[in-house]
Amino acid sequence: MSQLLEATQAECQVSRTLQRIESVLAEHEALSPYASDVDVSVYESTIVLEGTLPTAELQKQLIPSIRQAGVLWRIKNNVAVEATATKV
Repeated sequence: MSQLLEATQAECQVSRTLQRIESVLAEHEALSPYASDVDVSVYESTIVLEGTLPTAELQKQLIPSIRQAGVLWRIKNNVAVEATATKV
């Protein structure tokens, strides 16, 4: 029973962390138009970012933005810069 409770607590922590990250990205002045282009997941205690952004500058803003959400986990940034990915 305690293992089930621990698993449930860990799942809740992951879910809350992902929600905080998604919220920060959605509210970020520069990243918010592209938040839906970045998938955020957790794999073995690492935050994994995947997707595309139109500029390297936006890509550089991802990790500091996620840190603002209070995330101290490892972060693997697999987000590519794709000049054709533009949104208005």
